[in-house]
Amino acid sequence: FGGGVGASLLLKGLATGLPPAWLCASRLAHAQAMNEDLPQLLIMSTSSSGDPVNINCPGSYVNGVVNNPILEVSDNVVLGDRPPVRGASVWGNLPGNLRRRLAFVHYSSRTAAHPEFSKAMTLHGAVKTSQGNGSEMLSSALANLGADPLACKQREPIPLANQPVTYEGQPLQYIKPSEIKALFAPQEDNLADLRSVRDEALNELYSGLQGGGTRAQKRFLDRYLLSRDQARSLGEQLGTLLDGLSDNPDLKDGPSDQIKAAVALAQLKIAPVINIKIPFGGDNHQDSDLSLEAEQTISGVDHIEELWSLLRAAGIHNQVSFAMLNVFGRNFTRNTQGGRNHNRYHGVMVAFGSGITGGVYGGVTSEGRAMNIDPVSGEARAQGGISSESALEAAGFSLARSMGYSDEQASERIQGGRLIQAFLSS
Repeated sequence: FGGGVGASLLLKGLATGLPPAWLCASRLAHAQAMNEDLPQLLIMSTSSSGDPVNINCPGSYVNGVVNNPILEVSDNVVLGDRPPVRGASVWGNLPGNLRRRLAFVHYSSRTAAHPEFSKAMTLHGAVKTSQGNGSEMLSSALANLGADPLACKQREPIPLANQPVTYEGQPLQYIKPSEIKALFAPQEDNLADLRSVRDEALNELYSGLQGGGTRAQKRFLDRYLLSRDQARSLGEQLGTLLDGLSDNPDLKDGPSDQIKAAVALAQLKIAPVINIKIPFGGDNHQDSDLSLEAEQTISGVDHIEELWSLLRAAGIHNQVSFAMLNVFGRNFTRNTQGGRNHNRYHGVMVAFGSGITGGVYGGVTSEGRAMNIDPVSGEARAQGGISSESALEAAGFSLARSMGYSDEQASERIQGGRLIQAFLSS
């Protein structure tokens, strides 16, 4: 998919069993030694809209701010093993086994414009490339770290939503869940087409190797040639896993379809990171009565529960983490139209995973600004600890550690990030 490579490369990769990166570069993929404990795959929801998810989540209900007036409020949202907190009651209605690992990290986004999406996703340049120079998006760095130990079929993230996601600085072409399903529709003609694509792709590769391919490259290709039947079976499995996608034109390729496709791709370890978009109110300047904010807060939480349920049903809920990042948060104070403007001083990362301890990390002041975070307990502090302006980097760093990456790996890729110790499960 990466760098403008589209669905045809996915088809070739699955048809031949060869990683798409190998198909692009015609070079040997060097596999790293497998760790005893594999890192987590990641399903990541990103939004350039700047959704108001920060307004009604646990930790955001304090005196002086204006939360959504329509949503029911609960004082007993239990997360992890921490005391109950105040938040929209929909969060407290999530299954207890999910809330035990559901975290909310409050931070200052330091962004206030939609075109600053890349700045937010690179954690203001803190996320570095594998060479240690420049910067890249958090999802890109985590994909690069996880591709080899997880033995994924491709290194690049798979974007299932139309968001400006990049890998190593190169734009990724998003692919709709329905387009993936169409590649593997259970029809004889399609299976014949799959075999045809496989044979054509392998012929092209062999022809290219005759003039200068190395012996190692040919051995690598031969190894995959022996697994043609397995590769075809993989395509058929993916087609079966996508049977649940919606036929309703209003729901097709929406967040529910993206979630179903993401879980299917994670089951087969197609990519180490899969990008989706779960709406939580959108760009709501003109949401005069905040009804859309309320509606999508409820539906957004329902989608998170849907993801959790599908991961559990697939038996991979302990192998896949989830994180949600926005370009910025929203102001608690309503504008003259009744909606909310951009807030550069407060945003929230929502995350869950087997390596995460559920809870609220940091908090918000009565002026609607993020507070500092105690690096040990994760509690909000007025002074000292992890500053609100570096809490975004801390959120990304702590997420990487929770996914199974070492302090050294996380430090090399997220420079200046500090660990929130309580965020990690024991």
